[in-house]
Amino acid sequence: MSTPSQTRPRTLTEALRGLDRAALVAVLELRPDLSYPLPRDLAELSTRAGTLTSTGRALESLNAWQRDVCEAVAALPDPADVVEVADLMGQPAEAVASAVDDLRQRLLLWGEDDQLHLVRAAREYFEPYPAGLAPPSPRPLSPTAIDSALADCDDSVRPVLERLAWSPTGAVRNADRPVSVQTARSPVEQLLARQLLRPLDAETVLLPREVALRLRRGRLFAEPAAPTPPAVTGRARSADLVDKAAAGAAFGLLHDIDLAVQSMESTPHRLLRTGGLSTRDVTTLGRNLGTDASHAGFVVEAAAAAGLVAPGSNLSLLPTPEYDRWVNRDGAGRWRSVVDAWARTTRYFSRSTEPGAHVLGPEADSATAPVLRQQLMRLAVGAGVGQAIDLDSLVAAVAWHRPRLARGAGVELATLVGWTWREAGWLGLSSLSAASSYAEVALAPDTPMPARLVDLFPAPVDRIIVQSDLTAVAPGPLRHAIASELRLLADQESRGGGGVYRFSAGSLRRGFDAGWSSAQMHAWLEQHSTTGVPQPLAYLIDDVARQYGSIRVGAALSYVRTEDDTQMAALLAHPDAGLLGLRSVAPGVLVSGADPYEVVSFLRGLGHTPAVEDESGRTISTPPQLRAAAARRDGGPWSITAAEAADAILAGEQRTGRPTPAQTQTATDSTLRLLQLATEAADAVRVAYVGPDGTPIERELTPLDLAAGVMRAVDRDGAQVVTIPLARISDVQPT
Repeated sequence: MSTPSQTRPRTLTEALRGLDRAALVAVLELRPDLSYPLPRDLAELSTRAGTLTSTGRALESLNAWQRDVCEAVAALPDPADVVEVADLMGQPAEAVASAVDDLRQRLLLWGEDDQLHLVRAAREYFEPYPAGLAPPSPRPLSPTAIDSALADCDDSVRPVLERLAWSPTGAVRNADRPVSVQTARSPVEQLLARQLLRPLDAETVLLPREVALRLRRGRLFAEPAAPTPPAVTGRARSADLVDKAAAGAAFGLLHDIDLAVQSMESTPHRLLRTGGLSTRDVTTLGRNLGTDASHAGFVVEAAAAAGLVAPGSNLSLLPTPEYDRWVNRDGAGRWRSVVDAWARTTRYFSRSTEPGAHVLGPEADSATAPVLRQQLMRLAVGAGVGQAIDLDSLVAAVAWHRPRLARGAGVELATLVGWTWREAGWLGLSSLSAASSYAEVALAPDTPMPARLVDLFPAPVDRIIVQSDLTAVAPGPLRHAIASELRLLADQESRGGGGVYRFSAGSLRRGFDAGWSSAQMHAWLEQHSTTGVPQPLAYLIDDVARQYGSIRVGAALSYVRTEDDTQMAALLAHPDAGLLGLRSVAPGVLVSGADPYEVVSFLRGLGHTPAVEDESGRTISTPPQLRAAAARRDGGPWSITAAEAADAILAGEQRTGRPTPAQTQTATDSTLRLLQLATEAADAVRVAYVGPDGTPIERELTPLDLAAGVMRAVDRDGAQVVTIPLARISDVQPT
């Protein structure tokens, strides 16, 4: 991204103004955080690109070679030269120049190759000692003088020099004491006397830059990165065989998710105080699925990421309305929604099943998870579909492309890659140690899935084989409605596309609990069984039916008592009676599944004047208070594209009357004024700001106070007190 203008740019803003539209789009694609909030012009874009937060994110995204080159530039005085950088690194100038172009495109440095200026935030990122080097010495020693001084020292100085060669400072008492060659006794004194060490202060010594470079023998880094990435190696397999095996794994996962989510309707899965599931619940679920706890935990994490389960009012995991829509899609559609959720979720699913962690607990949260998944799948697909991959070579390649991924995760990169590769196998993105064609689909979420991959998902069936040993065999994957009804009447004994189900008195009792009659059970089996209903199963259904229901227990939220039979008949005949669940349980008594205030509103709408009773039967003056549902956050993600952002910025640049610093200050004063008014009136406002990691956030807040450059406010969605620096606030609007 060299600057096309004839004059040399003097600032980053001038360098930006020398770019064409395509180059600006490329910049915003590499650094998407610069597009939110949308900069008004190139000057504002330049300012934002130079902030510590945005620059840090850009540096974290560099590969190992780009990072080494950037740190080498930081180790040189400003401005630097490509040739100087290459000489310092001991690398070819062509390879260094290519990396410099990449850094220039990311706005981490600017200027021509002979006058490279690193942005201040990037230089501060590598301080105080970039590449482990001290600042240039005011009077550097020559190589000959260094060699001569080292030869005069005895061998006891070697451990000190080896310790300081890659980290130039060390703690020493009385480091600034006078010492001469004749009086030097300790290793440190020998080095100080010959200026191979210099006192930084009274307690610290410093290894001069020229001495460190001499000791390193031409190496700038202890483990220098190669200019090109390591190859991902492995042996070739049949791509068709890999795709077929991957489709089987993918469908097996869909079956497990369906079975796990459906089991949550009948079996409580309560969340712990930390927000995760107990190990016992996960182990039990794994036993029901016929798998281990690691896979069962992944199934739950995947279902939660796809929005198929969520905590209910009693803090138990329950299916969501999205699950009801999900089960009615075809296999490919269900698989794609799960894979898309896995790709974008900021959690390492496998971390939640490690010792000391819990499934859905906070221990698995990590912003680097989507980056690692994307990088790993790109490398696997780049090696070729059907290419069995050596995991060590995959780890080395990921480490080169994303050297900072494991930072802050508290886990080795090799472990993270192993987890992700195993999860890719469960999802069908890989199989037989090779990437499948489904991985290519996952990397292109907006592209339709090829028909041949869709056809690999087995077609559902709607018939079962019922046998006289009280079992039913599904010859293939059942349609969801049929599978749900069969699981209600029988216990599933095997997992997979097909399966074996066993009828028992307990399983049939579940059907009666759900409101089925014996006649309905016989009719359902006759409809879906290719072999009819064997006599032992028919007898079992009738025996359970005779014993069921001798005592009945029901649920009701409210009741209606009246001595007027005409009024009761009129209420039951009203069209809205069914919506309220009104039914007669005794002469003069109706019960309803609706809250009392709904029943009272219904009766008053009909012209009645009902009295309201409490739990003890005493009349109260007002009905129970109507409670509002919890507020839901409606702020969506920032969806503007890089091209759209570039066009808007260029339009702002061309617009006459570019905002002056005074106008910018006026806008800031207006924002502060709105916050002050909201604070005084305790009014809610919608605040858009940038999070600590550069993520755009929008919340509905009630400000509490403004002081010391920060705002304290109550989040109306979560009822929590949050603190936001005023400098991060981009917009304030009344609600």
